[in-house]
Amino acid sequence: MACIRLIYLQTCDIMGAVAPYAARNNHTPLRGEQQATIYYDRRRCEKRNLLDWRDFVMTSLEMRNLIFEALAEKNPEKTPWKKTFEMYGYRGTVSALRALVEYIGIEHGVIEKVVEIPTMAWGVPGEYPYYLSNTNLDNDNLDLFNEEVHLMTYHNILSPGAIGGYGDSLPYFHVTKYGLKCIEERDIFPYDPDAYMQKISSISSIDEWEKFYIEQSLKCYNADAFESALIMIGLAGEYLATQLIEKMESFLANKEPTLQATYVNALQGKNVVSQRYAEYENILLEVLKLKDATTNQIKYPTLKGLSPSLDNAAKAIYATYLRLTRNELAHPSGLKVDRVQCLSLMTSYIKYCETQHKYLDFYTANS
Repeated sequence: MACIRLIYLQTCDIMGAVAPYAARNNHTPLRGEQQATIYYDRRRCEKRNLLDWRDFVMTSLEMRNLIFEALAEKNPEKTPWKKTFEMYGYRGTVSALRALVEYIGIEHGVIEKVVEIPTMAWGVPGEYPYYLSNTNLDNDNLDLFNEEVHLMTYHNILSPGAIGGYGDSLPYFHVTKYGLKCIEERDIFPYDPDAYMQKISSISSIDEWEKFYIEQSLKCYNADAFESALIMIGLAGEYLATQLIEKMESFLANKEPTLQATYVNALQGKNVVSQRYAEYENILLEVLKLKDATTNQIKYPTLKGLSPSLDNAAKAIYATYLRLTRNELAHPSGLKVDRVQCLSLMTSYIKYCETQHKYLDFYTANS
């Protein structure tokens, strides 16, 4: 059964919207229409059947995330032996961790299943892994797994040895208190679209239109259509930018009418969202400088507190890189995006989106 279908989207300008949906969402394209061909899979569990596995090389970032996900899994039904690290106080063996990584990787479609995962009792060292015999990790991925485990030990996420009848050194280990915090705050990767969208949907002010773009991006990513994935995540970022621009004006009209006049004047004649967003950032800097006339303290400490969460690198990525990349991708320029580039961008988008929506929430509450 084919798991990839082709849809044709009449897309918008660089910071615009998909035309068929724009009208009913008041998201008006700001420049001429482009056309983007978006490939996505309907059944991510089958997508790797269409690929040559010999060409698929897992990155250290992906392996590390699989390890975190294996340690964090709390549902026994989503593990090979109906057992989780949580059930055993986050203590166990490297072989158990490797088996969980294999199982989850197969479920996500980033590891090819070639043999059944052997059954073993919890807390035993397990057999030495041999690809095609008792593990689905090839030699490169076995090396990568071991490297990441040792790196996580070096960073005090894991610690050799585990009390309770296990052993004092590797292959026995336990998750440190710092490691538990890292597990709780771990990134969600786009190859897990359900968890990704669950995290996105937890943002109270996010709307269906924004979620639509992100969902399409995830479908493209999981069909290995990385250029198309960036186009769609770029649309999500652009839609978010238009909301920030509009909400800032409402906030200023209510709280800072003098600055509102300056802002409205600066926006005049600027029809490209990247230019308008630059004016938004300029006026935000002015707002952050304001002090209360009575106390001489920062007038809007909530906004001031958000600034460190949205660093300059993130602003640059989503205000310029995505826009320019989408422009090049949507025209036949020969630009290609690899999986690692797309993975990094989409992984960081969640935090970016969360922070920008905190700005939106503040503007809305004070408009």
